[in-house]
Amino acid sequence: LETKFVCANTLIGLEKQKQLSLSDSVLESLKEELKEVYKRFFRVKNREEKKKLEEKAKKKRQEIKDTLKKLGFPNETIEKIANFNIFSQTEKADWFDPEWMFGVEDGFDIVIGNPPYVRQEKIKTLKPVLKNQGYNTFVSTADLYVYFYEKGYQLLKEKGVLSFITSNKWMRAKYGENLRKFLKEKTSIIEIVDFGGYQVFSQTVDTCIVIFRKEKPPKDWTFKYCTTPSDIENPIGYIKENWQEMKQEKLSDNAWTLAEDKVLALKEKIEKIGKPLKDWDVKIYYGIKTGFNEAFIIDTETRDRILANCKTEEERKRTEEIIKPVLRGRDIERWRYEWAGLWLIGTFPALNLNIDDYPALKEYLKSFGERLNQDGKPGHRKKTNNKWFETQDNIAYYPEFEKEKIVWNRITEEIVFSYVYANYYVLDSTFMITGKN
Repeated sequence: LETKFVCANTLIGLEKQKQLSLSDSVLESLKEELKEVYKRFFRVKNREEKKKLEEKAKKKRQEIKDTLKKLGFPNETIEKIANFNIFSQTEKADWFDPEWMFGVEDGFDIVIGNPPYVRQEKIKTLKPVLKNQGYNTFVSTADLYVYFYEKGYQLLKEKGVLSFITSNKWMRAKYGENLRKFLKEKTSIIEIVDFGGYQVFSQTVDTCIVIFRKEKPPKDWTFKYCTTPSDIENPIGYIKENWQEMKQEKLSDNAWTLAEDKVLALKEKIEKIGKPLKDWDVKIYYGIKTGFNEAFIIDTETRDRILANCKTEEERKRTEEIIKPVLRGRDIERWRYEWAGLWLIGTFPALNLNIDDYPALKEYLKSFGERLNQDGKPGHRKKTNNKWFETQDNIAYYPEFEKEKIVWNRITEEIVFSYVYANYYVLDSTFMITGKN
């Protein structure tokens, strides 16, 4: 199967000649001859015969290279086509083109896969390249897997089928809006399985399976869907027994809600008379991540001891100002919260504190030794540019914690909201909303 597998960057295509047609008779003839060599290679078992075919293919690629030069193809494209040796077991390419690699010009019948889940922060250098590829789904904040959906669509022949398992964030996140619109308008969705909180993989990414056909959806097109609970033991059995149907036109560009008609009707009614959260003058923030709560979350007794160890009144005041009452997710109940008497040592990097101005606090934090180092070493906090005594996250929005807010717990079976007075800080197990009103 040497000529059937390639290691390549699927998302990046070849830059082709824009003025002339690829249907030049000489070029087409050479391509057909090369394709025939690959077909023969697939059937031959004799090693000597294979070597002869490899040499013949090499000569054909050189002839193609010369022809492409005459046709005015970009030099970089010419070199990539001419130098790509499909017979090599270690060959890899930073591009992918089914026509030049496999002789497939009208697309594949099936595209199936589990695209890599890489967050957008880690593909900064790739973003300009992806943008230049002309993806309709391109958004600077989109995670990498988003582009595989559109690339998979491009690689299919008309009425071909794609099946992917990916993160399900695109179904609701802002960065997935272009993808949602693309799939709704250009494909006939066959099935969607939304796994919600059920962990298909060992990673904590929530996943979904999408199967669609490359054709515009007929009028009143209906697809099957299933949303699984997080605690099921047999997900495949559950899915088989719990398929529901939904009209594709009911999918919204804002977010895909998989639900029966009566639920969608209620949702539409709420949206019609209600005011979307994005139209309110509010801000939504993540709670504080310290990287090591055992050191930065203290009880009242420890707080009082640190303050008592301050040598001067000025030091005591400085130290007291950065130790704040804090709420955890478990402290948030429906409508109310119950403070557990815990405090947060707020050494946020955004404050640019000098730890030597807080001798008593420094002495306390030093008692944890190298565990507070943010160097990513085993047993230490993850690697950041922050100092050893600082919290893990920058927390540039720390003034927002001084305001009144609405807080809800992030990791829970049932989301509950509570009004929280000013000056209470919250941990990363919660989210909060702040605003003028």
